[in-house]
Amino acid sequence: MFRLSINASNQLRTFEEIYAENYARLHNIAVRMVGDRENASDIVQEVFIGLYEKLSSGMTVLYLKTYLYRATLNKCFDCINRQKRYSTLEVVPEDSMEDGSLENRERKVVIRRALSKLKPVERAILIMYSEDFSYKEISDATGIRFSSVGKTLARTLDKMENRLKSERYELY
Repeated sequence: MFRLSINASNQLRTFEEIYAENYARLHNIAVRMVGDRENASDIVQEVFIGLYEKLSSGMTVLYLKTYLYRATLNKCFDCINRQKRYSTLEVVPEDSMEDGSLENRERKVVIRRALSKLKPVERAILIMYSEDFSYKEISDATGIRFSSVGKTLARTLDKMENRLKSERYELY
């Protein structure tokens, strides 16, 4: 176990603390991005392995959360691109078939299908927005200019609404 300094107040924290604080949120984002819990677990594990290797080699991470979100999204984008290459069928993930009322399951399937038709960056923006990320955090994690996040989000929401309407499902 090693300690590292990660913020302006020079608070020392262990890798295990960083892992415990961030794993659940990163995993949730990855599940929603790739639609599969196993792939999401692998993605988040790879992100933390990369962070551990980076920190143990003496490199510094100035903005830890930004680094973690960006690394997670990049790995999700890679996974989505691999899935597109090897699969031409539209697959509804197992997550959408969880217990719940038939109406809730159908809603999840429709929303997941509409999300899967968006570009990966658009999907990331919607997921991060729904997870209460600030525009600054979305900008840092996706690489979109801060001044463009609001407009991009509005366009993506419109696109999502149109996709849902084409499925005969109302967003509101």
